[in-house]
Amino acid sequence: MHSLESVPESVQRSIVFGILLYFTLIVYAEIANEPLAGFAADIVFAFVAITVGVLLFTRASDRLSPLSAGGLCLLVGGIAQLIAVFTGELLLHAVASMAVFVGIGLYILAVWLET
Repeated sequence: MHSLESVPESVQRSIVFGILLYFTLIVYAEIANEPLAGFAADIVFAFVAITVGVLLFTRASDRLSPLSAGGLCLLVGGIAQLIAVFTGELLLHAVASMAVFVGIGLYILAVWLET
């Protein structure tokens, strides 16, 4: 887990910016009833999940660890989200949400086991 601490600050800031942008777009899409903002939020969500997934997977010391599995789930969820955005397939939206949910849970487990 210590290898996550070596992630460049610019990457960390980019991830935080992406998350804030995602929530901003979601709120705007709901308040303004603007479908394009919702579409953009889905794309931002996918790229944040892919970025964090790759980061966790490549930084994990053991490929069978919860950290590695969490990264893989986030990566799969992000890719599924991108495909779902462009195909409109509801099943892929569900797969993306579930994969990201499991990925976040595995990341929390990895942090908990490390402490």
